[in-house]
Amino acid sequence: MTNRSLLSQVHLLLNETTLCGPMEPIVPVTQKPKTDDASARGTLADRVACGLAALAACVALAYSGLFFSRFLENDAHLWGVVSAFLLCFGVGAFAYIPAGITSLIAWKAYKNGATQRGLAFTLILLFPWIALSLALTFISDMPKLYSLPILITVLLLTAWALISLRNFNK
Repeated sequence: MTNRSLLSQVHLLLNETTLCGPMEPIVPVTQKPKTDDASARGTLADRVACGLAALAACVALAYSGLFFSRFLENDAHLWGVVSAFLLCFGVGAFAYIPAGITSLIAWKAYKNGATQRGLAFTLILLFPWIALSLALTFISDMPKLYSLPILITVLLLTAWALISLRNFNK
């Protein structure tokens, strides 16, 4: 008898009978609820909003780092460096933290579907930036090259949140 024929006989024997007789199919203890994946998933707008907010957070963080590096050129004392760090990254946190949170909310909306609570929180984060970007664009002496991208980004993210929130009432 060869090894192959011996293995095939053992395999047949194990498949036909067990110690307790023929095996029944294994049934899971709990069944996973079946959800429609299309309704739980977000839209392309959620993905675009996530990318736009992530880009805004990265740009704000990069500008904080740039301004901090400019302070380092002029000040070599420890306390001056610490205060420059706190100034640059502390003030910058008013931009990159809300943008990062908005990006996370948009990503969760894309992966699992949007929630009213997340969209409302996004609007709360964006409303101060609407007022600030309008002031930067129309009142301050800041060049439009710098202020208009901020205004457009904030208005697009706000429009995404409002339209997504409106879809809940349909």
